[in-house]
Amino acid sequence: MRRVAPCLFFLAHLALRSTSFAAEALPPSEPEHGSGLQPYILCDGFAGGVRGVTLDRRPPSADPWREVSSGGMTRRVSVVEGYRVMYSYPRTYPFASLKAERSDPSKYGEDRQVVMGSLAELARADGNTELVAFSTQGFSGQTVTKRRLGGSTLGITQIFSDEDAVIVTVFFLNHAPQNRRFQTYEEFISLRDDFVRGYLECVARKRSAAVHFRPRRRWRASPAAPRRAGARRSAASPPRPCPARGSPPGSRRSRGSAAAP
Repeated sequence: MRRVAPCLFFLAHLALRSTSFAAEALPPSEPEHGSGLQPYILCDGFAGGVRGVTLDRRPPSADPWREVSSGGMTRRVSVVEGYRVMYSYPRTYPFASLKAERSDPSKYGEDRQVVMGSLAELARADGNTELVAFSTQGFSGQTVTKRRLGGSTLGITQIFSDEDAVIVTVFFLNHAPQNRRFQTYEEFISLRDDFVRGYLECVARKRSAAVHFRPRRRWRASPAAPRRAGARRSAASPPRPCPARGSPPGSRRSRGSAAAP
């Protein structure tokens, strides 16, 4: 069997394994309150109307890492929080499976190198793929894509946010022509590019809005300062009349005598 055959199988298997992790299904509108991944999992309606149809949360009880094959070894990549979003166009099967995972900040740099090396190794092993790096909207990433339509997975895109220690992995899926949005390879590439561009623009907007938004604090009267012992007025005493015009508050003139006309 030619070398390319097992490589293509591995690519499809990688997508299946990465998108079928045990997770707790949540409604798309109910991610965990206060999650730092909200800008990455609440984008919807971009790239010609692709919609997020399911949202799965990585169980908090899961191991704080995932396994990645790199350099002939199995490496661990830290994961302290994660979600998966399945995206689909109307009346079609899923177009993309997106995983947003936040690394341990102290391990993010190493995690990034591991997953980048793994994808580059995959591209080198399969002559039917092309690896391209990109940088935009404050994010960097890389995409490996098959050179022709075939198999269950057509491409994988990895997106890195150094600011948030977040790694996003997108698997672009393939189905029978009647069950997918595209019909030709060129149409797929256009949809893939629109998806990545639209997703990053959406995340950048939501992240910027989260940084600049500050809820208004309700005004509350500050508590009265404690009075010195022996002060003349009690808490129940009526307020003292305002001092005469021209006399500063608290002056001897305002306390004792009336102001001269």
